Parts: sequence; structure tokens; C-alpha cells
Amino acid sequence: MLTEERQQAIATYINKHSICRVNELCKLTKSSESTIRRDLIELEKRGVIVRVHGGARSLQDYSRDVEQQVRFNLNVDNKREIARFAVINHVTNGDHIFLDAGTTTYEMVPFLREVNDLHVVTNGVDVALACLDNGIHTRLLGGEAKLETHAVIGNTAMKQLQEMNFTVSFIGANGLTADGQFTTPDPAEAGIKKAAIEQAKESFILMDSSKIGVANFASFAHINEAILITNNLSTGKENILPEQIRVEEARS
Repeated sequence: MLTEERQQAIATYINKHSICRVNELCKLTKSSESTIRRDLIELEKRGVIVRVHGGARSLQDYSRDVEQQVRFNLNVDNKREIARFAVINHVTNGDHIFLDAGTTTYEMVPFLREVNDLHVVTNGVDVALACLDNGIHTRLLGGEAKLETHAVIGNTAMKQLQEMNFTVSFIGANGLTADGQFTTPDPAEAGIKKAAIEQAKESFILMDSSKIGVANFASFAHINEAILITNNLSTGKENILPEQIRVEEARS
């Protein structure tokens, strides 16, 4: 298969499936991992796809959520480092905090068990179960649970959320646009994220650097409303950050 044909096949496959792993593309094109990784670098330079740890995702489908079991396996090391940094630097004994249904906020839970008298409110089913397993006082919002992300959404959840006040909210995001908007595919989840930010004294967006420069269908916050916590930034990612953004890099 010629390079151009292989790269076109890769781009078509990624756009069809929204997100995929390197080993899938190896099987698809009968190519080595090193060849596929070179192709992904070239396709990202051309603005066709976005590379993520272990694979790539499409830029074409702004409205589709990536299923939870896939999301849990992407950029895991970066997510854990971001989560650890967030807890160590921004959670204290006695806090009332909100954790949304993001997979990076989920990674905060093992570190949160070291915090005394902590109260967690979440719209994430997986987050709630992990908190309970770690002996953390937890309240799960009521409403409709999404199959793809295991996030609770809807009017019931919104009404409950608007009656609460948080020391700090920790929110996941699927993208950060060049004009400073944090985004996610689903407007219903965006509404929950926005309300949680409004009900908190301080808010942080937990997002690995692969999502910088990515736009999704629904915006839920501007950079002046929350602080971004991300992993160590490459020069390329630093150059596309919006001006005036408040950012903290999680360092080991």
C-alpha cells in the first residue's frame, strides 16, 4: 500500500470510529507500529486528526461522545499526574467539592481518600462508586444516566446542583478552542459542568494537553471562569494556548 493510500485509509477509519488505537490501524493497513505512528504525526500536522496516547481521534465529529471504556484507557499516566496535582494543591480537610463524570476527575479518587472530613458531590456514576469504595462521603446527583459516559444529566440533576455550594469544582473537558472556550460533545453534560462552576468558589478544568486546540459541539466555560490543570506542555501546545489563560502544569 502506498503512503498516500495508507494515510487516507487511516483518516477514513478514524473519522468513522471517532477514536482508535495504533494496533487497530496496524491490522487495518498491515503496517508496523513505527509506520503508523509516522503516519499519525503527518496527519496531525495536516490538521486531519489529533493524536492521543496510544492512538488518535477524529476532528470531524463534534457531537459524539467517546465511550467510557475507551476513555479510561487514553493518556492514563497524564491523567493520574494531573489528578494527583489537583488534590495535593487544591483540596483541603473539610472541603465540599464537586467532581464531574470525567475520567481525569475519576483518577482523583485514590488521592482524595487521604483528605479528612471530605464531602464529594458528583454526577459521575463511576466516580461515585470509586468514592464509596474508598470510604469517602459521597452524594450522587439524581437524573438520567448516559450510557456512553455514565454521567447523570437532566433537569433533576440541574435543580439539585443549583441548591448546593462548593469549596471547589473539578471539571473534565474534551477540548479547548483557540478563542478560550472549554468544550464537550453533549449540551446536557455541558449544562451540568457550567452549573457546577457557577456554584463553586473556585473551579479547575482537568484536561490533558492532547485536547488543547480541539473544538467540540458544546461550550461550557470560558478561560476567565476556571483554571486549567494539564500535564507538562510541549512548545507546540504552549504556542496554541489562548491568551490570558490561567494554567497550572502538573509536574512529577
